[in-house]
Amino acid sequence: MLKIDVLIDLFFTGENWGKRAEQIAACGYEYIETWQGADTAALKEMNSAGVKLISIVMNSFHHKETIPINPANQAAFVAHIDKMADSALAAGCTQGIVTAGQQVGGMSYHAQRTALVEALAAAAAKVSDRNFSLNLEPLNTEVDHAGYHLSSALDSVAIVKETGCKNLKVLYDIYHMTIMSGNQTEFLRHNLDWIGHFHIAAVPGRHEPEHGETNYPFLLQEIAKGGYQNFLGLEYIPLLPSRESLLQTARYLKSGV
Repeated sequence: MLKIDVLIDLFFTGENWGKRAEQIAACGYEYIETWQGADTAALKEMNSAGVKLISIVMNSFHHKETIPINPANQAAFVAHIDKMADSALAAGCTQGIVTAGQQVGGMSYHAQRTALVEALAAAAAKVSDRNFSLNLEPLNTEVDHAGYHLSSALDSVAIVKETGCKNLKVLYDIYHMTIMSGNQTEFLRHNLDWIGHFHIAAVPGRHEPEHGETNYPFLLQEIAKGGYQNFLGLEYIPLLPSRESLLQTARYLKSGV
């Protein structure tokens, strides 16, 4: 069964991590994820207040020293992913999001893509013995992330396939991929097996998913029909107060879950 989680970083922002987690649980949600990752104590605080932490962010696409599209970074990238996996696992979390990084000047797309495949394969192999999974995220380059290397969902799936790693899949953010390509239903029907995690938000604006052009209840029904049983994260910027927003979103998505 599809499971909904909340990106804790964007809700109840005036509170500490534990209080945020408590309030998310009080809204009826069982799972959270976070943009954090290095602070194990913070991860444990999130994971001890009535909700389960299911994903962290493993690396920043702004850190030039560890972006995996630069072949010179492979050892540093793998070491960083290894360290972040240990941090997540110490808090009971078994998966994380990997970003490709901003494009490297003077290096071809093909060279960067080759480096990405090799670095991901090495990182996934490094953490596989701990039953840790990675999800590679393409982002939109039209509105939010100009210069980001990976903006194609199809190429993301191809990259994951090329690594041959069973613990590596795609994080498919419907907000980002609506902006870049649309045609969500057909893509999902043909590629659902390669998706390990979803994110959603309204297009345009990245706010409550009810107030955009995307019919999320319909898409959730399609995702459920395809047999997907993992997580779908609410990664949107709320316009309403956090509690009201989360309750409204739960009602809106209910018909599709």
